[in-house]
Amino acid sequence: MPAPHEDDSEAHQDEEAILLNAVLMWFRFYGVPFDERTADVLCERAILLYAEGRGQRYIEGDLIRTFSGLMAMRVNAPSSALSH
Repeated sequence: MPAPHEDDSEAHQDEEAILLNAVLMWFRFYGVPFDERTADVLCERAILLYAEGRGQRYIEGDLIRTFSGLMAMRVNAPSSALSH
């Protein structure tokens, strides 16, 4: 529970830090360079989990289990042939 003096901007910063750290942990775990497209997909999932009340450790573990490496991200990405 936030302290009485904590305002919305501080709570928002905490949320951003949790989501950012969880996504960065995925990149560190798999040892892949940062990629904006991959980060977007991971962030979407992290936001959903956070909205469910999940904590940073749970979100990190879920991202690592759900998206097992960079190849998993490439397979799930839409191809140009599918979008035309």
